[in-house]
Amino acid sequence: MYYIRWLISKRFRMAAEFCHQADKLLNHQRDQLSPAAGSELRESIENLRAMMRAGSGRKKLEEGVAKLEQTASRKLIPYRNPGIRENVEVMLFAVAIAMSIRTFFFQPMGIPTGSMQPTLYGITEGNLGQAESVPTGVRGWVQHYLAGVSHYHLVSGGNWQLMSIDPPRKKFLFFYKQRLTFRDLDTKNKIVRDISPPMNTGKSMLGYGRALTGSLSEFVLNSHNNYIYKQGEDIIKMRRESGDHLLVDRFTYNFRKPNRGEIIVFETKTIDGINQDLFYIKRLTGLPGDTMRIGDDRHLVIKNNSWPNGKRLDASDHPFELVYSFDAGKNPEPAKDSHFSGHVNQVAYEKVLQQRRNTLAMESGVDPSRIFFSNGNNISPHFTDGTQEFVVPPNRYIAMGDNTVSSKDSRDWGSLPGKNVFGKAIFIYWPFFEQSARTRPNRFGWAFQ
Repeated sequence: MYYIRWLISKRFRMAAEFCHQADKLLNHQRDQLSPAAGSELRESIENLRAMMRAGSGRKKLEEGVAKLEQTASRKLIPYRNPGIRENVEVMLFAVAIAMSIRTFFFQPMGIPTGSMQPTLYGITEGNLGQAESVPTGVRGWVQHYLAGVSHYHLVSGGNWQLMSIDPPRKKFLFFYKQRLTFRDLDTKNKIVRDISPPMNTGKSMLGYGRALTGSLSEFVLNSHNNYIYKQGEDIIKMRRESGDHLLVDRFTYNFRKPNRGEIIVFETKTIDGINQDLFYIKRLTGLPGDTMRIGDDRHLVIKNNSWPNGKRLDASDHPFELVYSFDAGKNPEPAKDSHFSGHVNQVAYEKVLQQRRNTLAMESGVDPSRIFFSNGNNISPHFTDGTQEFVVPPNRYIAMGDNTVSSKDSRDWGSLPGKNVFGKAIFIYWPFFEQSARTRPNRFGWAFQ
């Protein structure tokens, strides 16, 4: 009967809430009130609750509420600024709930790099072509806030020559500004444009410095040629796609161990050969006790108690369907960056490097043997070719990016401790809409795996 009256009677709910608030204030001030005052207030609260349990009528409830209100106003010590105090309490409670959810259940995480592309995308960018338009108005707002695609466009207002770009500076704590200085060759005046630059890990994608000597990027068009921008000509015309933002399930692995193929999130501390105190996200490929090798056909081969003769993973093995979706015929195409290309050992990666050399040599008009890469030549010391095997130690795992052409993972630094794994990716909550420039434009929800 009590709960039925609570549901149907607004006055009854108000009486219950009044009892609750009076009881809370009594507990807060117990050490400040005299024993007699505390007993009197407690008696008034219990009398009103007894009326509610007994099913007293409206008049009785009103009398009980009035008596409790009079007693509380006489005995309780009034707080200074009670409105502010209540708002602070609500805010702290909300923060505590949010932190508890983040610590024990679901943690949000942004993807900064492309090691899991095209399953999960990091930040990417590119110049727009002359025929491509920069969205404005409602379309630009939707692209920026719902699809995570930002556009940056700066147009010359005359015969301008770029002189320098200042380093980015913070404005209003979370925002950046960057100053570009030009010389108007017609009026000889200095022209300054203060823009919001595209940022990645605290650095401007435009670079900074003097036009002829500074470290400016390809996103400042014609910046290194002492170029004169004509009226209406593009100086900057680029887009930047934000990385995926997802929820990490921190709850499940408290009750079971990770399974092969799951996209795991782990801490890098205590792992040699890797930046410390970071969170990495990779696909779990090797379990404790596995003997692993990466075939020259870019497929993992696993030997363990269940597969004593070795098991070659392929597109029929869940959840590797997309990872091995490339054509693995007699003459498979070389692996590609940011495509599903299987798992690349050092031999397969050398083919990728040679393809890059050939492309650069053709563009530069030089012999491919003269093209050298300053870093990234040895991506897989633990899996050099199709015969080298790696035995996973007890209580450790092997994790690899889906984009193994461009991923620093267990092929390089070996296994990771099981205690470092704290969650798995379960849901992409942003961007909501598709990003048309990407191989898998729409990844919102659970379907990204």
